[in-house]
Amino acid sequence: MQTRLPSTKDMQAFIMTSKHLKFTLAAEALNVTQGAVSRQILGLEKKLNVILFHRHARGLSLTEQGREFLPLAQKIIDDLQSAVEKISAIKPVIRLKAPSCITTWLLPKIMAYQRAFPEQKVELTSSIEHDVKLSSGDFDAIICYADVINDSSLIQQKLFDEYLTPVCCASFLPEGRSQLTISEMSDFPWLHSTPKQSDWALWLEAAQGHLSSSKHNQHFATLDLAVSAAKEGFGISIGDVMLASLDVNAGRLVMPHPLQVKSGKAYYFLYAATSKKKGLEALMNWLLEH
Repeated sequence: MQTRLPSTKDMQAFIMTSKHLKFTLAAEALNVTQGAVSRQILGLEKKLNVILFHRHARGLSLTEQGREFLPLAQKIIDDLQSAVEKISAIKPVIRLKAPSCITTWLLPKIMAYQRAFPEQKVELTSSIEHDVKLSSGDFDAIICYADVINDSSLIQQKLFDEYLTPVCCASFLPEGRSQLTISEMSDFPWLHSTPKQSDWALWLEAAQGHLSSSKHNQHFATLDLAVSAAKEGFGISIGDVMLASLDVNAGRLVMPHPLQVKSGKAYYFLYAATSKKKGLEALMNWLLEH
């Protein structure tokens, strides 16, 4: 009697559960319920007639058969994906997730990449979260904002370091001047991208060794919202030098003070070291070079 083959969903559930060793975390990564993952693993074990996981009070561990099956299952999924991409008339898609604040910098580069490589499509999703997590099955790669990345399971490339400086519309500058003092800047509303006003605090400490404050303060949920408000003339925001450069070059923003402070954080391009998705390294190198 022919053995009933597992479905690809069962195999992906097994791979993700092996990675996290908890049904709850595997379910979150696959965007399904914990019960669904548990049932898939039980069904897979029944089809194979083996126990793949030891169940413990605080999690799971692979059995000997589970450890033996894991690389085989991963190869099957990878080979199937490669086969589909090879014969499919549909262009392969790189699913990329990035913080919303970086999209103005990112979009022109992605469009240029797709013009250079028309056979490759990039599908961009933005998020207001900075610590975007790479979740298999959802995205092929992410751009992450962090101080350091310590994960040997990921291929990573720093795109650029964050340097902070004030930004505002040109109408804030007195006629014939290109700069403002900190005292002059405090006459305008200060726009903050965090409740703790940490970006302004970091820059002010480097500028004068102590904190000061504006007569008016306005808070926003993200850096791009604060910078957008600055472009509209609602106040002065702390912006990232690289991300603000397009608006500065176009005259939509000015940098009214010469000091640029390195925050210690950076933007990284990340993807799984085990990924077989074509074009990931080429896209990463394109963003780095351009």
